Amino acid sequence: MTEVITIAAGKGGVGKTATTINLAAAMALDGYRVLVVDTDTQANSTMFLTGRRLADNAFKGKGLYELARSRHLLPATEFIRPTQMENVDIIPSNMATPYLEEQIKLISADDGSEPAQFLFNVLSEIFETRDYDYVLIDTPPAQNSLTVQTALVAASRVIIPLKLEEQGIESLLVTDALRRALEEKYEIEIDLLGILPTIVEKTALTDYYLNLAFVSRDEEENPEASRLAAPYGDKLFKTAIRKGNIVNESTIERKPCVLINPRKNPSKDYLDLWKEIKSRLAERR
Repeated sequence: MTEVITIAAGKGGVGKTATTINLAAAMALDGYRVLVVDTDTQANSTMFLTGRRLADNAFKGKGLYELARSRHLLPATEFIRPTQMENVDIIPSNMATPYLEEQIKLISADDGSEPAQFLFNVLSEIFETRDYDYVLIDTPPAQNSLTVQTALVAASRVIIPLKLEEQGIESLLVTDALRRALEEKYEIEIDLLGILPTIVEKTALTDYYLNLAFVSRDEEENPEASRLAAPYGDKLFKTAIRKGNIVNESTIERKPCVLINPRKNPSKDYLDLWKEIKSRLAERR
């Protein structure tokens, strides 16, 4: 069974795309077949995995929006493209992606389907003819957009990247509230696979937020400190993604960190994260 993992967080700049592309690379290096779905209008996953910038317009007429526009006319597999990596394919984002939500609503009005189930339906069709071990869905930094909703409904698992700051904690709470609301509305299970600390520097401030959020304490003594410990304490990945210059090099070279230099800290962290994810999935299957 294909695992569909959505990487989502309402806040921008927390490492959603870096997590998506480096996990895809780590999975591929391990021999797994991966499909990445880029739902973000910035198209950064598309750039890193194909080497083509949004401004290149290399995927004009071949992106996620066009897939939606041609729904029921062309097979979804027509919009899957190869990447620079063996074993990794992508449904790319392009300059038309900002119009995706409008097109999903038109499909819904035409065939009566639920708008939030768009990606679930697309992937179900793809799985009939294509064999992938994992699907990774990169999402835009939005709190409750239709794009994020359809990415979550399509997922069997969700990873929420977390930058250790107050806004990051608030983003975690909002994103997970949306996950739970969609579970209830559609009577499905969307497993919170884990919360991933990203862009981590060893400072007193990051330690403060880590303890504030995830170290269990007496609620009567300190209700603020126990705000996340009870529901999320066991969801925190042991692996944290450290800050490093390799991330900037990755942007310049348009490749995942793990392929540029696997010995750098963020690269090692993403490879360790993949090992931890494999372990968690084995326990839950």
